[in-house]
Amino acid sequence: MAKESKHVVNFKTRHAEPGEEIVATAEGYIGKAMGSGKDAQQNGCMIVTQQRAVFYRKGMLGEVLETMPLKSITSVERKSILGHRVLRLHTSHDHLEFKTFDKQGEAALAIAINAGRESQSPAPDSSAVPLPLTLDPAERLTKLASLKEAGLLTEEEFATKRAELIAQL
Repeated sequence: MAKESKHVVNFKTRHAEPGEEIVATAEGYIGKAMGSGKDAQQNGCMIVTQQRAVFYRKGMLGEVLETMPLKSITSVERKSILGHRVLRLHTSHDHLEFKTFDKQGEAALAIAINAGRESQSPAPDSSAVPLPLTLDPAERLTKLASLKEAGLLTEEEFATKRAELIAQL
């Protein structure tokens, strides 16, 4: 097993929430190579836990911590050019661009982020079939039957809703 990065060790001791486990990590950087100011290159580690994606860098004079909750990430972009890999995470108001040369690490991050996003998205409630309230119960019953025929409702869901609609007649 490879030695754990100093950034990961410091993240665990300083910023990990109680019960939070690290799912994937990769060494890399954010910012622009040879950039300055807010675009300066920051070497560190991208860390994915069950709840969030974090870029963390611990230096002698300070630290950089950029966090995105997995449930807020709207899309994940991956790009590779000559072994240089870019993982770009988007939310509705922000983005984080992480760059690395670690092929396996970048792939593990992308898989962990997508798995975390899927596990945190609410499961659709299949028992709730939205039917317009403007239709009378007979029309709603016809609409319900067409949904069942299309395979959008199970037999049990159909029977439950049908009983409700017949009671309204």
